[in-house]
Amino acid sequence: MRGNTKLVMNKFHTYIASKQLPAGNKLLQEEPHRSLVQNRQPQRSTRIGHKKGEWWKTWEGKIQVVDRIIDAITINRIMRLLPITYLHVLHLLLRFQSTSVERLRDLIMIRHESVVGVQEGHQFTASCRLSNIVSESGTFDIEWERATEGHTLERILHHSLSPNEEAVQYLSEKVKTRVRGSYLNASFSILNLSPTLLEDSGKYFCYVNGLKSLTITLFVCIPFKDIFVDYEPKEVMEGTKVSINCAAKEGYPEPLVQWIAAGDDITKEAITVMERLPDKTFEVKSSLVISVKKGVKYICSIWNKYIENLLVDWVLPLPSVTVFTPHKNIVGIVGNSVELICDVSIPETDPVTIAELGFYWVNKDQNSKEHLIYSFINEEENLIDQDPRYTNRAFLYWEDFLNGSPDLKIRNVSIEDMGEYICRVKKRGKLIGEDLLELRVAAPYSNPVITYGQQTTNFRNVFLICQTEGGFPLGNISWLADNGKDITSRSKTVTKLSDGYFDFRSGLYISVAEGTQFTCVISNPWLPDKPSTSVTFMSK
Repeated sequence: MRGNTKLVMNKFHTYIASKQLPAGNKLLQEEPHRSLVQNRQPQRSTRIGHKKGEWWKTWEGKIQVVDRIIDAITINRIMRLLPITYLHVLHLLLRFQSTSVERLRDLIMIRHESVVGVQEGHQFTASCRLSNIVSESGTFDIEWERATEGHTLERILHHSLSPNEEAVQYLSEKVKTRVRGSYLNASFSILNLSPTLLEDSGKYFCYVNGLKSLTITLFVCIPFKDIFVDYEPKEVMEGTKVSINCAAKEGYPEPLVQWIAAGDDITKEAITVMERLPDKTFEVKSSLVISVKKGVKYICSIWNKYIENLLVDWVLPLPSVTVFTPHKNIVGIVGNSVELICDVSIPETDPVTIAELGFYWVNKDQNSKEHLIYSFINEEENLIDQDPRYTNRAFLYWEDFLNGSPDLKIRNVSIEDMGEYICRVKKRGKLIGEDLLELRVAAPYSNPVITYGQQTTNFRNVFLICQTEGGFPLGNISWLADNGKDITSRSKTVTKLSDGYFDFRSGLYISVAEGTQFTCVISNPWLPDKPSTSVTFMSK
């Protein structure tokens, strides 16, 4: 409808222009004869932001222009100049648009609407923006109101602002001693409420010169004091139905309750009740009836989104055997022994015995094929399917094993032993837990040796050669001058792979002087030590 009104007005202005009837034409000044509507005295618009002489650009002004035209033009002139039907349509469209503007004014003037949470006893601050509202006189009348639960609209304070004066009037007896109004940087009217009480929750409105400019929904919150999760009955087996109960009390408002088990949201399976206490806080009770699974935690969380307060508690009705390798990356040295640590935890409530368990260590090669290293089944070693590479090289520490740690020791490790190792536990042949680690095997490089050749008799230019061998994995060789400066970029290094191990030969051509020292450093990425050697040039 708005687009149609615009089209009609455009046609109207075009028609007036074609008849050379400007706004000052005496057609609008003639004494009216019998008019189609009652004569109205034009009133200047009082809408905020209209400049002097432009009142007719508002919808109210346009309506008044049309009214004066209808009042001023006789039926004969209407017949000669404008179709009467056209003016009637124009008049009705403008009247419709005017009422639409009135209905939409509140919607258009809402600058900000939000939800705020404040803990009881803390301060609530709201700011009503004025900089986007134009006042011809430079004065503002700001009214703060609120509608709290179970109460009608309540005026809080009236804030008057002019270029020369500022006045605040506190209107509510309930909050008179706790509320303060202020003016910030000629742009904001500030409302401060402190300390906040539970009954302060509700909607807060700011009106500027009679127009709504701000709406805030305030939740004054009381954090729930504690959370408690328990289950019945205590004696359970896998598959037994148990009732898991989650409770929290003395909080406000109603929180969000969530249940998680094995990474899944199972909240829909719970029954949650919120009970309102005499002090208007809530007590939360949530119950979950479920068939328990071994090793699964049932987690209950209570969340107040307004002040971001989260409480979490959980139960594990049926603990299970857990298998854990605490060191995920282990480095062994070629020719030495290495220990692979594995912790197995058996809960006291689990009637399982070592006689029912089987312990396994397996190695996984690059093709993901598993090779048995060691197994302990039915309370004795079982090496029938052991990979021949580990014969007489792999065994358990018995003392640690009896304490629940089947740690594996491998003697005389080699590069071929590298890969993933899995600590696995089975109960009567059924897997109940496993964890893995990675074994790396490093070979230290030999201590570097520096040799040199002289090309001039005055020691000005020499060719240095640094050599090391027998290392793994591929390392790095670098050169340092006597001031610690890295001069490796001036060198040329050759790497050779021999029987699976790396050899380095690096040459450096450089000018030297008396007392100059050069250092060759070898580094292995898997080992902390960096062997080095230096050479110092002295005159004869």
